[in-house]
Order: sequence, then structure tokens, then C-alpha cells
Amino acid sequence: MAMDDERQVNQEEVLPAAKESKQKQETAGEKPKHSGLRSLPKLLLLLAVVLVVVVLTSMEDGNHFASLRRWLMYGDSGTGQNYYTYVADGNNRFALLGEDLLVTNQNTVQLLSDDGTIRYSLSVSMTTPMVSVGGDMAAVCDVGGSSLYLLDETGTRREMTLSSGLRYYSARLNSAGWLAVTEEKNGYKASISVYNSSGELVFSFDSYDSYITDALVTEDCRSVVAVSLAPQDSVFSSTLLVYDLSEAVLTASCPIRDGLPMDITCTGDELLALCDTRLAIADLEGNTILDYPYGSMYLHDYAFGGKDFCALLLGKYKAGNICELTTFDLEGQQIASLEVTEEVLDLSAAGNYLAVLYSDSLVIYTRDLQEHARLDGTDYAGHVIMEPGGTAMVITGTAAWRFLP
Repeated sequence: MAMDDERQVNQEEVLPAAKESKQKQETAGEKPKHSGLRSLPKLLLLLAVVLVVVVLTSMEDGNHFASLRRWLMYGDSGTGQNYYTYVADGNNRFALLGEDLLVTNQNTVQLLSDDGTIRYSLSVSMTTPMVSVGGDMAAVCDVGGSSLYLLDETGTRREMTLSSGLRYYSARLNSAGWLAVTEEKNGYKASISVYNSSGELVFSFDSYDSYITDALVTEDCRSVVAVSLAPQDSVFSSTLLVYDLSEAVLTASCPIRDGLPMDITCTGDELLALCDTRLAIADLEGNTILDYPYGSMYLHDYAFGGKDFCALLLGKYKAGNICELTTFDLEGQQIASLEVTEEVLDLSAAGNYLAVLYSDSLVIYTRDLQEHARLDGTDYAGHVIMEPGGTAMVITGTAAWRFLP
């Protein structure tokens, strides 16, 4: 018992001394030696993740990082396992609203999830539906009709109608959700209205002397660009007009020689106008950057939407498979050209990629027309939507799915 008492006394003396020594070390700014070793694995893991991200981003303009992102979102490469299904209709128009597929025709507007469910279905009556997506919204306009719907992922956010006998010409959303509407108006050739992302009217212009067929809000939401058609020397000439939204004044104009604009877009400070006879690129100050006439070639297809490029598909004949696919940067320089001898069903560009849907295959090219990925056996697909992250939505008459390169 004496020995046990002696041991207990010694332990009681040693433990306070150890605690006092540790407190002195911490007070002097010294940490126990093993604390740094415990945090070392976490530090090494963090450094490894940062190194991988830097390396993947720097290689091939970030293509490897995009592949990693696709893998994290969708899993293994190949065709996605989830399908969007809908009723076959030759008048169907398709667009992506977030991760969901928007399907529009003359009678119905549906938003479909990739798990096969219908998020909502709206009954409409339209003759020529036009679909524009920007931000978290979509605008569905009946061109030549009197109906306009603003939609989001939950359903109809706003419905607009014109008086009997008047018509909408176009409705376009920019990436911030600002809406530009061109319409017919009594007593004028045309009218432009601009609404901000909250639906408030911030600009209105009535044209006395020229027809306004199309308009869009620039990405910085400071200007609206309109397509004007006016008679000149007994023929109609086209002009891109730039109006300042805050002061409601014309700040620039850019004439288009011998061309009728069929589609327009704005990327940064550059305006792209696809015409029946040429491709035109201009800046917001009205300076022409590119005037590319088709000459003796025929326009078969085109693709806007690339990060800093666009694409044209021109053919030697109105019908046939002998075509030339060409990409241009937004400074007006030709990037690359590729001879195509297969039937091309659709083109779509987004991010750094261009999707080309052939009769039985889908090929995704980089902006310099180098093959990035290929999917053979697309069967009855007729449309494709390229996504900025590198995936592509393959669309058939009754179903759609994602291709994951």
C-alpha cells in the first residue's frame, strides 16, 4: 500500500508540471510539434486540387477542365441515360432553359425535364412561333401574330397581347433578361419597346419613316440595336441603328449593302447580322468590321452563339452536299475552312465548340474546325443544340438526349 501511495503522489506531482510546461510553450508562441503534421495531409490535398485545376485549365484552352466539369455533372462520356420525350410535330421549335428542354409549336409550349416529366404545358394559338432564351427566361413570340409569352422554369411569368389587327415582328432576350420587342403600331411604320429583367418598360421608340423588323438589347444593357428597312433609290436598304437606352437618342448607324438581315446577335461590342447575300459584323459605333458576300455560293446554314466566333455553311448549289464550312472570329478574320461532302442537317455553336449534325453522325469541332468529339449512329436526329460546357443536345422527332464527349 505504501508503494501505491508513493506512485499516486508522484503522478500528481508530474501531471501539473507537464500542463504548466505546455502552457508556457503556447504562451511563448510554440505549438506542439505534432499539430503541424496533422494539418499536412489537408494542405497537400488542397495544393494538389489547385495544381490539377491550373493544369487542366491551361491545356487546350481549358478543354480538359470542361471535360472534368461535364464528368462531375453528368457522369461518364457517351450518350446520356435520361431522355426528353414529346409528341412528334414538324413545326416543333427547341431551346434549352437551364437544364430543361423547351418545346414549342403552334399549339403547345412545354418545358421538359430529363427525368421524363413535364414541368408544365401551355395551350397556345400561334402561326409562326419564335423562341428566344436569355438569363433564366424564355420569350415565345408569334411572329405576324398578337401573342407574346415570357416564361421561366415555373411557368408563365408574363403574357402580352396586341390590339386586334396589329402584329409582333420579333421579341429577343439578352443574357441579362432584358427584352426588346418590335411590333406594328397604328400611325407608325413600327415601334420598339425595351423591358428590363423586372418587366419594367425602360425605352420606347416609334418609327415614322422606316420599318423596324428586329431589335435586341446589347449585353451591357446600355443600348438597343434595331434593323431598319427604308426605301432608297427605288429599293429597300438595310441599316443597323444603335439607340442609347438612357437618353433615347440615336448614337450610331451601320448600312448593309445589298442584304436583307434575317438574324442578328450581339456578342460583347460586336454586332453580327446574317443576310440573304452576306455576313456583316459591325461595332456599336457603326464601323463595319466584316462585309463577307456569298458571291456565287448559296447559304445553307449558319451558327451564331460561339464565345468569340461564328460559322457559315455555303454551297456551290442550292441543293446538294458539296459545301464549305467556314469559321470567323469577331474581328472579321477567317479562322478556318473545311470542305464538306456529307449532308448537313443542322449547325449549332456555343462556348468554344461548333456542333455539326450530319445525316448519321454528330461531330463537335473546335473553332479552328479540328474534330473534338464524334458520335456515330444518330439515326433519325434532325437538330442539335450545342451547350457552352461542351455537351450537345441531340434532337429527334420524338425524343432528345445529351451527348457527353
